[in-house]
Amino acid sequence: MSSDYHEYPKDMHKILQQKIDELEKVKDQYDYILLGFGLCGNVLEDLESRSIPIVAPRAHDCITLFMGSKETYEKYFKENTGTMYYIESWIDRNGLKKERKELESIGMNNSYEEYVEKYGEENAKYLIQMADEWKSRYNKALYISSELKHKDFSKEVKELAEERNWDYEERKNNCDLIKKMVNGEWQENKFLIVDQHSKIYHTTDSKLIDFKDNKDF
Repeated sequence: MSSDYHEYPKDMHKILQQKIDELEKVKDQYDYILLGFGLCGNVLEDLESRSIPIVAPRAHDCITLFMGSKETYEKYFKENTGTMYYIESWIDRNGLKKERKELESIGMNNSYEEYVEKYGEENAKYLIQMADEWKSRYNKALYISSELKHKDFSKEVKELAEERNWDYEERKNNCDLIKKMVNGEWQENKFLIVDQHSKIYHTTDSKLIDFKDNKDF
């Protein structure tokens, strides 16, 4: 899946379902479908399995997949509120200032001059302020470096943190969860195995996701 869909979760959800449905044509070739997605964007909510069971990690978002477990992520998240996470693969594909793409997805990617022309000076100032307001919610940049070391963006992320007056931290990624997923080591507390003809839904407990038979919805 293209990472561009990260900014358009409804489209991503729709395409994921289409891909699952397409596999019905060759269902005898596969035992399971592995989904490397977390809860972000609600892309898993209401996804339906067909004849092939689905396996999904119990993960809040993609950062969990690079920290090794939801418990590790939860602990770090609680102890480090206001952290913006940076991952090499994402930066390599989308650029360092990914928030620009997220602003584009809600139509806030215009320049001050363009806003003035369209909405007037006062409204333009307000829109620019709104577009930059998110920065005040963060105080740290965490750079998660890859063991593969394809590219090293630590210098760029550190400079960005200094520019925004944020703290900077770096840690190695932990691919245990990804390795377990592809190796078929699906412990119940780490993965959800969705039965055939069932729907995924989010839970409010530590399981994060569960499923129900389609007829129960």
